Amino acid sequence: MKFFRKTSKLEQKNWRKGAILGFYIYMLLLFINYSYFLISGSEPFTSGVIFWIGLLIAFGCEFILNLKTKMKVKKRTNRDDSSL
Repeated sequence: MKFFRKTSKLEQKNWRKGAILGFYIYMLLLFINYSYFLISGSEPFTSGVIFWIGLLIAFGCEFILNLKTKMKVKKRTNRDDSSL
């Protein structure tokens, strides 16, 4: 019994891009948070907010990239069908 379907190479590539972007967002937010803390003594973001923003960015980027590739494939197949 399988719970998840096998992902394609393109979906794996899109997930890597999303995960990398999410990681850089984490680093940027942590830098902003720590710099602000050193200057003013208070943190602008809680750790929960930083966590959820990074996670949403990673999954959102993957979703958008997968959607774009599916639309591109759909256009290509429609164009090939209309030329017949």
